[in-house]
Amino acid sequence: MATVLDVGLLSYFSVIFPVLLVFAIVYALLSKTKAIGEAPHINALVAIVVALVILLSDKAIKIINNMIPWFAVAVIFFILMIFLFKMFGMQDETLITAVKDKSVYWTIIGICLAIFAAAAGSVFGQDALEAGTGEATTDSIEAADGSTASSDFQSNIWSIMKNTKILGMAIIFTIAVFAIALLSS
Repeated sequence: MATVLDVGLLSYFSVIFPVLLVFAIVYALLSKTKAIGEAPHINALVAIVVALVILLSDKAIKIINNMIPWFAVAVIFFILMIFLFKMFGMQDETLITAVKDKSVYWTIIGICLAIFAAAAGSVFGQDALEAGTGEATTDSIEAADGSTASSDFQSNIWSIMKNTKILGMAIIFTIAVFAIALLSS
């Protein structure tokens, strides 16, 4: 049944948006950094070529389409955090000095890398699983508890994340990171 909220036709535009996004980002970076000069038509030409190269790769389009919603959520989260700080009386100067801190940059870079890794895993995961194990099966392989021996990539990832050894290692790494941060400051 057709409804106002039916967005099925928008799936045909899922190729156009990543190309436009890549064009805009590359053009902005080239214009800001002046890496190949100040001529805007040269920057636009290089950005168009990079966007068209991205258009040729189906996997790159899928990765960008997987990353876009997560980056939108991250941007909205950061905007709401700034709004919350301003609402409780934080001064602009304090906010500017906090944003200029290197730890903020590293946090943003870490979030971006995590989003990219999740998107790449979503796109390449099942293919890598099938390539690594030979012929794909639809049945789970009987193994010990906590095993990741199924043929479904996503269920393997969740099994790994819920494994007690992995959780223990994550807790130890978290404690080590905070200990190093506190001891070095």
